[in-house]
Amino acid sequence: MVPTALRPDLQQLLDEIDAIDRATEALLRRVSDEQFFWQPNEGRSWSIAQCFDHLSVTNALYSHAMAGAIETARARGWTGGGPIASSLFGRQFLKSMEPPVTRRFRAPGKVIPRTHKTRDEIIRTFREGHERLREMIKAAADIDVNRATFKNPFFGLFSVRVGTGLRVGPAHERRHVWQAENVTRAPGFPQ
Repeated sequence: MVPTALRPDLQQLLDEIDAIDRATEALLRRVSDEQFFWQPNEGRSWSIAQCFDHLSVTNALYSHAMAGAIETARARGWTGGGPIASSLFGRQFLKSMEPPVTRRFRAPGKVIPRTHKTRDEIIRTFREGHERLREMIKAAADIDVNRATFKNPFFGLFSVRVGTGLRVGPAHERRHVWQAENVTRAPGFPQ
């Protein structure tokens, strides 16, 4: 049974997603469709649209992997546990996600943004991804998030603690919302 009040570390993650929603809405209110799809660096860098599409696809993959791990943990009786405690590798990975970005990563092929979607489709799937992340956080409330693991959907050789996976979502989103904000300051950004 899922408790009605979340423990502080999980509630903090929900609060972080709410903050990302507010930052996203503020950005979206001030950009036109032309600005939303415009790519800096003569089309070699991601547009705002591509940043949000990338987040939508990534969130779907991570949520799917975590959902299975949460159910497996529940079935095995891995309940309780303390606050999220990431491994050294997990902490380093999370730190690398946070803006300001100092190290760029090449996105795995399955999460390269697509350009054929409309603005409404991109934003709708982004918001749906947030609802899935919220569901995962609430679903994890009664399991040991430090014991339950899932295979990294991009690098199958690595297992990720569910707690770390829950933290990756908001950290990764802050990275790309920061990137999307920077698009608005890029040379040649349409006025």
